[in-house]
Amino acid sequence: MLSLWISGDEKAFEEIYKRYFPVLVSVAWQKSGDRFIAEEVVQECMLAFYHRREAGIANVGAYLQVILRNKLYDYFRKTLIMQQHVASAGERVAQVDDPYQRLFQEELMAGIRKSINLLPEQCRKVFLLSREEHLSNQEIAVRLGISVNTVEQHMRKALRRLRQELPPAVVVFLLMAFYYVR
Repeated sequence: MLSLWISGDEKAFEEIYKRYFPVLVSVAWQKSGDRFIAEEVVQECMLAFYHRREAGIANVGAYLQVILRNKLYDYFRKTLIMQQHVASAGERVAQVDDPYQRLFQEELMAGIRKSINLLPEQCRKVFLLSREEHLSNQEIAVRLGISVNTVEQHMRKALRRLRQELPPAVVVFLLMAFYYVR
């Protein structure tokens, strides 16, 4: 299969993808605890693998496992750094004494809340349970009586809409630090 793909047969890559994608998602899901993140990371792995066609690969499964491990390390490292920055920013936001800065923050929070309130009702409920009550997708599914897959779809929809409506810096603030300032 590998030799066919290296020689240019795209169908061979499709077969490799179909064979390894579910296995890699399962491993990534166990490590990350989030199916959406697992699928995204594995998608990045498969893309990296695709672009390394000419590399001397002896064992496809082992090679993909190494790529997955590195992508997960990258994801966790970036997440940790972002959390540290957001925590630091949250502390600074909470300590602001400048009335103009406070007014700006209140207006920013009002804009964020307005964007959240524009989400469809079920989508908004899922988003707020995730961000305000810090519930897992499984816990949200049980509370609302819907499937975990439906929860994930609502989260994707909410994040996509918020990314469209809000500036990127505000989206990062919203995703990580929204609940430091109330």
